[in-house]
Amino acid sequence: MIHAPAVGSNNAGGASTSNNEIIKKKYGLLIKLTCPVCKNNDPDIVEDYAKGDLICRGCGVVLGDRIIDEHSEWRTFSNSESTGADPNRVGGPTNPLLREAALSTTIGKGAKDTGSLSKLQNRNALGSGDRNLLAAFSEIGRMVDRLGLPQTIHDKANELYRMMDDRKPLRGKSADGMMAAALYMACRIDGTTRQFKEIAILTSNVTKVDISRCYKTMKDSLSDYISLQTITSEDFITRYCSELKLPLDVKKSAEHVSKTAQDMGIVSGKSPISVTAASIYMVSQCSTEKRSQKEISNISGISEVTIKNTYKDLYNHRESLFPANSPFISKISSLPSP
Repeated sequence: MIHAPAVGSNNAGGASTSNNEIIKKKYGLLIKLTCPVCKNNDPDIVEDYAKGDLICRGCGVVLGDRIIDEHSEWRTFSNSESTGADPNRVGGPTNPLLREAALSTTIGKGAKDTGSLSKLQNRNALGSGDRNLLAAFSEIGRMVDRLGLPQTIHDKANELYRMMDDRKPLRGKSADGMMAAALYMACRIDGTTRQFKEIAILTSNVTKVDISRCYKTMKDSLSDYISLQTITSEDFITRYCSELKLPLDVKKSAEHVSKTAQDMGIVSGKSPISVTAASIYMVSQCSTEKRSQKEISNISGISEVTIKNTYKDLYNHRESLFPANSPFISKISSLPSP
């Protein structure tokens, strides 16, 4: 097995790795790590806590050693066990996103006065800033669960909010708006784009305009660390076709129609979502799995009038929008007129 320079060593390679570790701890998942041996930009890294090694699965290089397992040493598997003595001899795992993420002191159950001492200790264990961060992370987690998004997006949204919490642009802004904007940006980074209105529905007092303003502030503030691609209609077609239960050939043809229409400048000035909705409607009308404008409107959140107007632009160039090998070429003449 080949060993890379140990993390934090005094040689040049070790110093570089140490700097990368410092950046990674500060900005977390937003930093891309590269294996120095196989040059893989997305290495499959395995943590071997038994030996304390950090290993690249691709080439077997040891990227770091003496890794400390910060997880709890004990797991409770039943509710009945929680009523007895706490078997843990250490606290829970540290949270690197908190400012005071040092090891905590826990007062266990015992004499009658330990209950009040435990409450007092828990109250003073975190500063007001960290308590606010934990409340924000909990609210972001609630929105992630409602949207059915993966844990990776939750983690990225937490990190984005934590990065903005120390910056002046956050002051004077709605905390709820910044949470929603952090979730929106995390979805963009992950390639799972959501609309402002989809996230605004999950909040009690934040509009899509508020989220848009907070997102612009966040994007400008983090421009040195994050580069986002422009939203295209392809970002929504897969999800909408899945929710409409349309077959794969309809999805592929809809992607081609929307991309060709944008390349030809037919739908200039139209939003990517309206182009997506109109493209799905056009292709579905050529297939046996037809979907009405109302059905597509309910899924996409785009009004039927907008879908109709965008479809009109596509209809005028319908002969040149479908792929040459599309099974729907022969059905173009039967498309409903706008």
